[in-house]
Amino acid sequence: MDERVLAEGSIHSDALRTDRNVAFDYLRSFGVLLVLLHHAALAYVTFGFLNPYDFMQTFSPVVDGLKWVGFDRIVLVNDTFFMPLLFFVSGLFVWQSLQSKGALRFLAARFLRLGLPFILGLLVIIPVAYYPTVLENYLVYQVPLQGFGAFWLDYVKGGLNPPGPLWFIWLLLAFDLLAVLWYGFLRATGLRSTRTSSPVLDNPIVFAIVLIGLSFAAYLPMRIAFAPGQWGGAGPLWLEIVRAVWYLLYFGMGVAVGARGLERGAFRSDGPFAKYWWAWLLAGAGSYGVLTWTYSSSPASPWAKYVFLIEAALVVLALTALFLKAFRKPVRVLDNLSRSSYGMYLLHYLVILWLQYAVLRTSMPVGAKFGIVFVGGVALCWISTAALRRIPGVRKVV
Repeated sequence: MDERVLAEGSIHSDALRTDRNVAFDYLRSFGVLLVLLHHAALAYVTFGFLNPYDFMQTFSPVVDGLKWVGFDRIVLVNDTFFMPLLFFVSGLFVWQSLQSKGALRFLAARFLRLGLPFILGLLVIIPVAYYPTVLENYLVYQVPLQGFGAFWLDYVKGGLNPPGPLWFIWLLLAFDLLAVLWYGFLRATGLRSTRTSSPVLDNPIVFAIVLIGLSFAAYLPMRIAFAPGQWGGAGPLWLEIVRAVWYLLYFGMGVAVGARGLERGAFRSDGPFAKYWWAWLLAGAGSYGVLTWTYSSSPASPWAKYVFLIEAALVVLALTALFLKAFRKPVRVLDNLSRSSYGMYLLHYLVILWLQYAVLRTSMPVGAKFGIVFVGGVALCWISTAALRRIPGVRKVV
């Protein structure tokens, strides 16, 4: 998922940056790299499968016969926190951008930066990205080979579904719209706060407790009605239903932090998160250890979902604290990565899946295959985005 969530570090990169904190730019880029890592590993997990009866309902578009249980751990670790992390950092510059542009200009910029790539991605990138699953099913199950033209028409007639990783783009646009509505409500009612301090946003411990408590409120009721991994929606507007409100919470917390001011609260570059980064890192690692033990010893435990939500919050805050401590000055290569990261997100599924298919029938060890897919995917996406951004019209979008 540039507001500077993903280009000049993010998707809202057009916001005026009076208090730019490079740590958040680089944290967004790191989140995008986690997305590439996640999708690169999915072909090699032990629980992957193909569906010859419905190509679009397979576990992953490409599933390799070589697998390693270590990739299970990578995928499961990522899945607990990397999307909440992206939604959190996506919200950080929303309020600042709204104040500098106003609601209408902000929305116009968002539709250009998010809506246009979403539409073009559905029509071009995602069908090309999914086509290797047709080719692999032909190789493995001798399913009649469908030409790309027919496959594309079926995808369009089927409602442009599934949207692949572009679900993040449309959902982020929807969250931006909610932020605009909230901004308009506050302006209309005059309820904007004049307080010079915040007990939640200025205190990292309180912030963590509130985030965890609100995570329980956002996720647990949805968990009663919907199962993890249950996706739904209309046409291409699909999402994992059980996590929808939870994602909105992380986005909203990011908006709140940004509205407070990145150099005024607990998230300032010399603030308590940065100062005690090691403690937050230990807390994040410890919470993941507890989650791993819970899942391995008693996966059906009623406490597992609570541990999962606590772990997600602590890992997001641990990574934030680590980046605040480690990156206080610009680093040229990371700035370049930050500018390209949104385009990399848009392109990565196509690149990753075709690289997985390219090495599918080779005799290389599974680790070598993964290395080629991940490293090659990062390099190709980065180079391609940098080249595309040389086109003035494209640069305005990505």
